[in-house]
Amino acid sequence: MTNEFLQNIKSLRFVISILIIIVLFCVSGLFFTGHYHGQLDDYFKATNNNLSGLRAQTDQLYKLAFFEQNVCRQPDVLTLCCEGYESQLPNSFKFNMFDITLPEVRGQRNITLPKSDRIDWVFIINIVLSFVAFVFSYDCFCGERETGTLRLILSGSISRHKILLGKYLGIMLNLGIPLVLGIMINLIIIVVAGDIYINTLEWLRIGGIIILAVLYLSIFVLLGMFVSASTSYASHSMIMLLFIWVVLVILVPGLGRIIANIEYGDVNATELNRKLKETNDLINQSALAGRYGDNATFFSWRLDDPVNNPPARKRSLAALVEAENQVYYSHHNNMLAPVIAGRRLTCISPSVIFQRASEIIAGTGINRCGNLFEQINRYREQLNDFIGARDQQDPNSIHLIFKDQTAIQDWGIISKKPVDFDTVPKFQERDFALGQSLKLAIWDIGLLVLFNLVFFAAAFVSFLRYDVR
Repeated sequence: MTNEFLQNIKSLRFVISILIIIVLFCVSGLFFTGHYHGQLDDYFKATNNNLSGLRAQTDQLYKLAFFEQNVCRQPDVLTLCCEGYESQLPNSFKFNMFDITLPEVRGQRNITLPKSDRIDWVFIINIVLSFVAFVFSYDCFCGERETGTLRLILSGSISRHKILLGKYLGIMLNLGIPLVLGIMINLIIIVVAGDIYINTLEWLRIGGIIILAVLYLSIFVLLGMFVSASTSYASHSMIMLLFIWVVLVILVPGLGRIIANIEYGDVNATELNRKLKETNDLINQSALAGRYGDNATFFSWRLDDPVNNPPARKRSLAALVEAENQVYYSHHNNMLAPVIAGRRLTCISPSVIFQRASEIIAGTGINRCGNLFEQINRYREQLNDFIGARDQQDPNSIHLIFKDQTAIQDWGIISKKPVDFDTVPKFQERDFALGQSLKLAIWDIGLLVLFNLVFFAAAFVSFLRYDVR
């Protein structure tokens, strides 16, 4: 192990590798610092505007129900580790007590578009360090066979499995130096120069991502050792490993996105509007047919007019709101479906598995987007319960809460009394608990471990049978 480690450290490839990795981590830290502070400013501005608007509605309870809130996704400091394409994900959610519209995707038509140009830890590890792992391991056996060094080593008393283990640990240490140095420099830039606070939970998540990185890089080291122990010449080994790297890191992930997009088709606003119109027509037909009660579609400004049937009108409009919300939910899921399906199709690639697991541990990316949408819907239910409870305290209200501004003005279906702003529920985004993140990532972690075991066994068997003559 020591010999392998020292040989690599003295080599030109180690010097070049460590310089490239450190520069990339520095650039990543500097870029993130400026970008994150800009995101925080935008977030606090949008949040304060939303709270100010919410406060302005508290002079009459019914205004809270119809006020369209605009919630923005909170910037996450762990995007420095794994950005998860968050710059291309929905970041603005508009809703009121009754319904929620489709989240806005700023600057993109669909989240299945190509990757962001952000350089985060996962990008550096996934693309650059995986290649460096092959650079360190491609000639660990065949290179020494060509020079006659391997035959000389095996002529002594040292066993082959000790040689294999020593080379593996030596190469992993060589990879660990640029990885650790790069991460340390990156964090110094973030915490000291960037004046960004990282809490205890976030430090634990960072530790989890580093462990994932070690598992991921170990796969490429073992794969490099396997190919090196299966070829006679270092040039042949390098060519084979370059081909394998392109397939696993570039082609397979890209192919998964293409196949998923073909399978699920284009998700666009035209299709959404068509489904909303069909839903509206269907509910209106049901109302005219008397499904929700007599005169569900009629309205007179006098509440005691016999033509009016407030309970039936409520049932009709509530059914319309629920049906429209289901269309929005389905459309939102269809937006996420190609990305999720693409990753499932490409789970044979350690690159995809590492990316997915890192997003889950960091709490970024697709999982966060879906979780935020669910949190907003739970908040709407909480707001609904609050308004319903306050409305019951007003004897002048007829206590029929449904989406009809005219009925509020003429019938008084929701209380018009003021409400204390401090008692009004406010939305607050919550991250996955660390235990929940680990539970979600357990399958991907298991696959990384399995890849390590398979390639270790392959390298071990191949080296045991390797002809060093």
